[in-house]
Amino acid sequence: MTLIEQHPHSNPADQAYQRAVAAAHQKLTDAIVDSTHVRSTVTESWRRCLQLHHTPQTVTTPATIASHTLADYRKTHPIAAVLPMVQTLLAPAHDVGLITAISNTAGHLLWVDGASRTRTRAEDIGFAPGTDWSEASMGTSAPGAALSTGAVAQVAGAEHFSQNVHDFYCSAIPLRHPSGGILGMLDLTGSATAVTPLALAMLRNTAKAIEQFWATHTFPTAGDHLAPDAVSASPLIEVATGYGGRLGDLRLSNRHAEILTLLDWHHTGFNATQLAHQLFAELPPEHLRARLTTVRAEISRLRKFLDHSHYPITLLSQPYRLDAHRTTDAAAAIAALHRGDLTSALQLAPSDVLPESEAPGIVAIRQHVAVTLREAVLADANPEQLWTYLGRSQAAEDVEAWMLALKILPPHSPRRAVATATLQRLVH
Repeated sequence: MTLIEQHPHSNPADQAYQRAVAAAHQKLTDAIVDSTHVRSTVTESWRRCLQLHHTPQTVTTPATIASHTLADYRKTHPIAAVLPMVQTLLAPAHDVGLITAISNTAGHLLWVDGASRTRTRAEDIGFAPGTDWSEASMGTSAPGAALSTGAVAQVAGAEHFSQNVHDFYCSAIPLRHPSGGILGMLDLTGSATAVTPLALAMLRNTAKAIEQFWATHTFPTAGDHLAPDAVSASPLIEVATGYGGRLGDLRLSNRHAEILTLLDWHHTGFNATQLAHQLFAELPPEHLRARLTTVRAEISRLRKFLDHSHYPITLLSQPYRLDAHRTTDAAAAIAALHRGDLTSALQLAPSDVLPESEAPGIVAIRQHVAVTLREAVLADANPEQLWTYLGRSQAAEDVEAWMLALKILPPHSPRRAVATATLQRLVH
C-alpha cells in the first residue's frame, strides 16, 4: 500500500481538505489522531511520529551530519553515477519552481537541486544537504514516509508533522537495488505542484530509469537492506548473541564488544573516566585510578586488534570514538525501527545485547533495545512479525504479547493452539 489513496478530497492540496487537516493537526499535541478527516496513510505516519516525538512542537529543525560524513556518503552512494540523468529527467520540475532531493536510507539528504528561490526557502526549514529527514528526525514528510513504508508518499501542507513545514508540499519514491533492497529516496518539494499526478509520474519514470541503470551496471552490492547504505567496507558488529561478539569472521572478547557497543551507541565518544563509568559504574576516587589503567590497557589492545584486522575501523582518542560509520546489530535494529521496518529489527536483534555483560552502559542499551522492540511489536506487528517476536526468550512469559497473538492470528491458524496453551500455563 502506498501513501497515496482515494479520499473525498483526492487532491491533498485542496483548501477545504487542508483546513480539516490543520484542525486535526492542532489536536496532535494531546495525542489525538483524527482518522475521519485526514488520509489514513498520513494518520498512520502521525501515530508513528507521536511515538518518536510525543508532540509536534518538539520537531523544529532536523538533525545534521558532519560535512566530511556527507562527502563520504556522496562518494560511495551509487546514485552518484546517475546524477546527470536525474538532473535531465527532472529539469521540467525545476522549471516550474520545484526542487529535487536525494537521500540515503537513513534519511540524510545527499543532494538538493532545482529552483533557486525554492531552495532558499527550503534551507530556512533545514531542507538542505546533510540534514536528516527521516520520521525519527522531522516527523511526517514525503521523504520520511517513503523510507518508513518503502512505498511512494505524498505529503501536503498541514499533513506534515512539524508546523515549520506546513508551507511545503512533497512527493517521494524509494530507490531500489536490483535485489529489491532500498538504497535511498528521490523527492520533489515545493508548491502544490509537487503533489500532482504529473509530479508523481515524473518521479516514477525517473526512479525506473535509475533502477534500470543499476540493473545493468556493476557497483558494490548492498548485502541486504540491513546496512545503512549500499556501500559498506565493514560488516555489522554482532553483539546481540552469546558471550562477546563478532566482527565479520573475527571473534571479539566480551570487554572489546562492550567498548565497541558503547562507542557505536554514543557517537560523540567518551574520555577515559566516562568510559570507566560506563563499564564499571560510579567509582570512589581510590578505585577509579586502577579502573582507568584497565580502560586504557583494553583500548590499546582493541586498537591493535582492529589495526591487524582486515576491516577499516580505527579507534580514535580524545575522546575515544570510532572514526567512521560502523554499527552494531543492536544499533541497526533501533535504526530499522525508526524507519518503520519491524521485520529487519526482529532479524537484527535475535536475543539480548551482550547478555553476559554487567557493565552499566551495556545494561542500559540492552533494556532500551528490549523495551523499544516490544513496544513496536505490540503497536504495529502483523501476525508473522508477532510470531517471530514470541520466539524470543524475553517473550516467553509476556502475557500481553501472547494475548495479542490470539487477537490477530487467522481464525484457523495452528499457532492459535500454541498461544492458547501458553496463556493457560502463564495465567494459572
